[in-house]
Amino acid sequence: MAAEKRLAYDADFKLKAIDYAKEHGNRPAAREFSINECMVRRWRQQEDELRLTRKTKKSFRGRKARWPGLEDRLYHWISEQRAAGQSVSTVAIRIQAKAIANQLHIEEFQAGASWCFRFMKRR
Repeated sequence: MAAEKRLAYDADFKLKAIDYAKEHGNRPAAREFSINECMVRRWRQQEDELRLTRKTKKSFRGRKARWPGLEDRLYHWISEQRAAGQSVSTVAIRIQAKAIANQLHIEEFQAGASWCFRFMKRR
């Protein structure tokens, strides 16, 4: 017996299933959209996040930033540099991140190369 292929559903589809489930229940929503009932339950728990995300996003993978304030300020600095027509290297990003961390009194922040690449993937 062949296993079924896993599917990834976008946020728009999930929200339609949630709205249907609110009116008719989880089990009828699962039948209507040809999905498992446990998916409907999980999506209903994630409803607030799903409503805030883009409609084409399929999942919430990856970890959240450990220092979101630092990353917001760094992203703002990178945007300013790029708007001014300057290129921004990973070394410059790491130096600026370390400077911002010192301003915010974050002592355990190292601004390593792997952190920099994860930051660029998140942003």
